[in-house]
Amino acid sequence: MKTFLGIVLASLLLAGNVLADVQSFDVSLTSPPGVYFGSGNANSNFTTVTNGTTELGLSVILRSVGPIDPGAGSNTYVVPTGTTAGKAKWNFDFSVNTRYNGGSKVLNDFRYLLNITDLTTSNIGPTFDPVALIADDSGFGPSGKTAGVTTTTEWGAQNSENLSFVGFLPGFDPNAPDLYQITLSETVGGTVVESVTAFANAGSNSSTTVPEPSSIFLLVTVIAGTAFTARKRARRT
Repeated sequence: MKTFLGIVLASLLLAGNVLADVQSFDVSLTSPPGVYFGSGNANSNFTTVTNGTTELGLSVILRSVGPIDPGAGSNTYVVPTGTTAGKAKWNFDFSVNTRYNGGSKVLNDFRYLLNITDLTTSNIGPTFDPVALIADDSGFGPSGKTAGVTTTTEWGAQNSENLSFVGFLPGFDPNAPDLYQITLSETVGGTVVESVTAFANAGSNSSTTVPEPSSIFLLVTVIAGTAFTARKRARRT
């Protein structure tokens, strides 16, 4: 009985930590380090979540133009359909900062999960670690900005990505007026400790309803559990 009550209490405490996350809309990333990927990129219009001493951020931009303003209190970015130079006209930007608010952690103290879902067609892309697996991320650490990320010494990672790139969402159609959910999560031991979600609404004809935050967290938890189980099976094999 005591063990069972302990599990229940731990679950409640975990739920409390999730609810204690501070989510902000249409804001700048904490500076320093702010935005450091590429050159000439604006530090604005991000959706962020902070939990203790870490910050996760997502944004959606028009390629070769700049950030899209989702409006106060919104994490839904309206984007155009169509292509430019063979790629979708819009990108999504992501950011991880493990030294927000005086923290001392480095990137390697956590694992990260990125997932793109087309809510209109229910097409769910693969879930993977964008910090560990995207080679051209920009890092931030003791020597400032770096090309590539060293997770054992650095505490920042950022990049800008296009859904037309291979691996994010197989079957992605840049001409479709669909609603896309972009979720970036931070995990410890396979448990999600922090998660931020943004939506890209392609065209004005998308009628799919944006999910409630509780539904988003449930989806993130399921995705994290599935990814963790898959890694355990791979190690056994």
